[in-house]
Amino acid sequence: MNTEEPLVSLEEFLNRKRDYSPFLVHLTKDSEYNNEIVDAQDVLANILEQKTLVASNHFCLFSPNLKESQSTDLESKFKVICFTETPLDQIDILLKEIIERNFKPKPYGLVFKKEYIREHGGNPVFYTSKDTAKPLWKIYWPLCYENQEQPFEDICKLLALVSVCEKGNDWHWEREWRIVGNLKFNLSDVFCGLCPEEEIKYFENKFPIVFIDPYWRINAILSNLVGNKSEVDNG
Repeated sequence: MNTEEPLVSLEEFLNRKRDYSPFLVHLTKDSEYNNEIVDAQDVLANILEQKTLVASNHFCLFSPNLKESQSTDLESKFKVICFTETPLDQIDILLKEIIERNFKPKPYGLVFKKEYIREHGGNPVFYTSKDTAKPLWKIYWPLCYENQEQPFEDICKLLALVSVCEKGNDWHWEREWRIVGNLKFNLSDVFCGLCPEEEIKYFENKFPIVFIDPYWRINAILSNLVGNKSEVDNG
């Protein structure tokens, strides 16, 4: 008897892989503007009104040196927008506060299809140990002292994706993707939004986007998406 399973397409395989998600999620947090704290809800509303995700910081292997370099031009080349590949029904895990983790996301954000982010320059983060990364510093250091044109931009886009992954400093489980620079989008490019259940009506009345609560389990997520997606598309 032939016990081998029949060949399947890559699409069928990925549909069966429970830890794989075809989506990328950008979570918002409380932020400081003009010495005032703006809560994550207003940050999300502002993003949707401006239809722009702003790259406001860098999080790569070279970040400590970038902060000390006092070169705002070089720093700007490394600023990124961050996304997570975590499946939608597990986003709530990322919202837990973790010791020594500076990023404190709130239950607000936007979900995009992975292909859309890839088409706009998004890439998975490259995690490396400090020892393995030593050759990359040889590429980075000349950027601090030489005035380059196009190759300069391309090298920064690559190096901005590199992060350290070592004991005591290991965040690869966040399954992070990054886009270097800002991302302008249309509301129709957003697959869905994230916010607490009690605020869904507020956001959906303000923007033509379906919202889900990141604390919902998969059945509630699917029910809301299937039930409301067609109404938004046809509205």
